[in-house]
Amino acid sequence: MTTTADQQTALEKGAARIVYFVEFQFKTATFRASSANLTITWGGHDWIGLGSIGSISAVEESDSMDSKSLTFGLNAADQSWLSLAVGSVEEYRGLPAKMYFCPLDDQFRLIDTPVLCWVGIMDAMSIGLEDGSGNISLKCESAAYGLKRRPALRMNDAQQRKKYPTDAGFAYLNSLISQPALWLSKRFQQI
Repeated sequence: MTTTADQQTALEKGAARIVYFVEFQFKTATFRASSANLTITWGGHDWIGLGSIGSISAVEESDSMDSKSLTFGLNAADQSWLSLAVGSVEEYRGLPAKMYFCPLDDQFRLIDTPVLCWVGIMDAMSIGLEDGSGNISLKCESAAYGLKRRPALRMNDAQQRKKYPTDAGFAYLNSLISQPALWLSKRFQQI
């Protein structure tokens, strides 16, 4: 993350005013919001303020390859967030999320161009109640999260027989999946 000289000067003051910009690239559209109390136009886009982003969890760094998630608190009163939270996960899961920051001057104007400070992917969205009010949390994982996850290994009979020609362990897999059998009695299942 590289700040300009003017931004660094503003950050070194006793009280620095900072605004965060968040970009979520959903399947159907890209949503841009800011932590400011008003909508800011930057980079040719309007970044919606007015409480769209309620909170941002702390960004943690580590010396290891551990992935650290970031959780965004979203405005539960906004119907579009609510519909995303209860809708299909394909709308957001695995898609890019970015966060920028920029210091403000005394008149609350951006100092130079905002700086990209975090990049990740959207993972899980949940709805909850806290202190009598609703909240929506969007958990995003860092880019290192993808390195930790291994691709799913699925085997079929042809792959198994290619490796071990005499092994017929997967020969009945398709019939077991397509024709489930009753293993327990109905009386046992009721207990």
